[in-house]
Amino acid sequence: MDAKFSNEGDSNDRLYTELSRVNNELINTQREVVQRNARLERAEEALRKAHGDLERQVQERTRELENTLAAFREEVSVHQETAQKLRKLSVSVLRIQDEERRRVARDLHDTVGQTLTAVKISLFMLENAMAGYPQTASRLHELNDLTDQALQEIRTTSYLLHPPLLDEAGFAPAAAWYVEGFNKRSPIQVNLQLPKTIRLPGSIEIVLFRVLQESLTNITKHADSATVDVLLQVEQNVISFSVRDYGTGISAERLAKMNGSGSDVGVGIAGMRERLKELGGRLVIESDSTGTVLKALVPLPKAV
Repeated sequence: MDAKFSNEGDSNDRLYTELSRVNNELINTQREVVQRNARLERAEEALRKAHGDLERQVQERTRELENTLAAFREEVSVHQETAQKLRKLSVSVLRIQDEERRRVARDLHDTVGQTLTAVKISLFMLENAMAGYPQTASRLHELNDLTDQALQEIRTTSYLLHPPLLDEAGFAPAAAWYVEGFNKRSPIQVNLQLPKTIRLPGSIEIVLFRVLQESLTNITKHADSATVDVLLQVEQNVISFSVRDYGTGISAERLAKMNGSGSDVGVGIAGMRERLKELGGRLVIESDSTGTVLKALVPLPKAV
């Protein structure tokens, strides 16, 4: 009996010990769970704080970007408005130049030309009156010749400023007259191909004539070309006017600037571009080692 109770007591002790161990493990586990939960809560709090800070930073950065974008858009708008005003001013200046050229040409022809003609007539009469004085008559004859030369130069200058043919007969006759004189004054020979029967609006004809003048001037200065081909084609929806030389060509960098909107391409090119823009047209320049071609493209008015 005592042995039996002794065994039961040992068994209870082992059970108690085991239960105590399990209970301690449960307590430790519970403590660890509590500590883990506390760490998780702190981590969650830190995460929420970091998220909040990030949200605030994102919102602040977004506002900064929005303000920067708004300022940039305003700057672009101001730049576009300024560019538009400059273009209008440039076109206005070109128009005033054309009117002034017309006025000066008319004054040279009507005033200075008539005055020189009167001087020439007076010199001729004096020369006849001094026929008995050969030396004096010879001097008067020389003066008459100089006056005739000055009169011819005045007429040429007047026509170059604004040829009367441009208003009276149109672009084709005016261009033919200009090229004929250019071929006489220059070693460069220009081949002209134009439809002779068409009349274009005056605003287009004056622009094409200025493009012709400026193109041949540039070729004389820079191209080193012996010949030039000038071609006017009137197609279904566009007027195409091209001037081609066979000179040294233009460098790729320079060509990119000329076809772009750079401000350092020269007054002549910029003037041609602005004149064509005013008509809804555009200027295209192509160049390689075989030469350069300049094309003025203008929408064809419906009435033409």
